[in-house]
Amino acid sequence: MTESELMDLTVLERKKYNYLNEVMDLSRQMGEALDRGDEVSMQMLLALRGEPIQHLQEVDQTARSRRSSLAPEDQQRLQELRSGAPPRDRGETLFTEQAEKARRLLERVVALDRQLSLRMSGDDSFYSQ
Repeated sequence: MTESELMDLTVLERKKYNYLNEVMDLSRQMGEALDRGDEVSMQMLLALRGEPIQHLQEVDQTARSRRSSLAPEDQQRLQELRSGAPPRDRGETLFTEQAEKARRLLERVVALDRQLSLRMSGDDSFYSQ
């Protein structure tokens, strides 16, 4: 894998992290609005949260496309890195660190979204099924 290809994937992981940060911030604000019983703010924040989620989907689609265009051995190496293999050089280190940060933040966003959804919808929540 070229340094440029790896850097491009690292940049996409950074973009994913930034959009996840936006979703996390808006989700926290939704929790605060829910605590206050502020329906208007909840609806507004829910609508606002859609934009960074849309961008996340676009970034994910771009990353999948870039990964699929790599040579098979490079795809294998990327999978190894994502599965915890030790990086071989600075570029791989930067990629794995950024991908791990995004993965951890995604876990936190999903956990918060689960809490919000269950509080708002109870048994009708997507997560209760």
